[in-house]
Amino acid sequence: MNWSLFAVTSLGAAFCWGVAALRARKRARRPEDTPLCVVASLTEGRFRVVGRIAPIRTIPSAVDGTPCVYRDVAEYRAMPGARGALRSEIAHEVSAHPFFVDDGTGHLLVDPRYAEIEAVSVSEDDGLTTERRLRAGEEIEVVGTMCRLEVEREGGPYRGATACWGVDASDAPPKISYRTAPEMLEPSDDVNAFFRGAGFLLVFAGALIGALAG
Repeated sequence: MNWSLFAVTSLGAAFCWGVAALRARKRARRPEDTPLCVVASLTEGRFRVVGRIAPIRTIPSAVDGTPCVYRDVAEYRAMPGARGALRSEIAHEVSAHPFFVDDGTGHLLVDPRYAEIEAVSVSEDDGLTTERRLRAGEEIEVVGTMCRLEVEREGGPYRGATACWGVDASDAPPKISYRTAPEMLEPSDDVNAFFRGAGFLLVFAGALIGALAG
């Protein structure tokens, strides 16, 4: 067996696996160390709240018509004569409406227009339409500086003027994370998959060639 060839391919495989591991580490969501609090117990300060989206107004999804409070849609055109994923963006639109987060103890008013949003992407037409969205009724996590607000609630389940908690975006944008989608906890990465596969292929090819050469 040609051990020098096997060593070279093994080093190449180790490099590929190392790159994949480094990318996965960079992409992984880091645990949020901001204190978790229910709306009924909020005070002024920075907290983390988990609850479901209670919409005031909605926008239909461009993919399947689902009511959304936030929608980021991109339209693409396949490049002439190109194969695979080569495409060019021809349109991009972001639509958003303020909404309440209902955690069962109270309601937190959130405006996604001034927030950093993590959301799963969905697509149709072989990827020529892609959409990031927050749908009505789904569970999210909001991290930000909480403040007391006087709001006018018209229509729906929230009527009349009342006091509620909101998120202050003046100092730093709040962070909204999609809680119920596994892809947001362990983001997929096609490049990672390529490097892992290349690593296994190098080991296999090195062992095979070394055995035949030996």
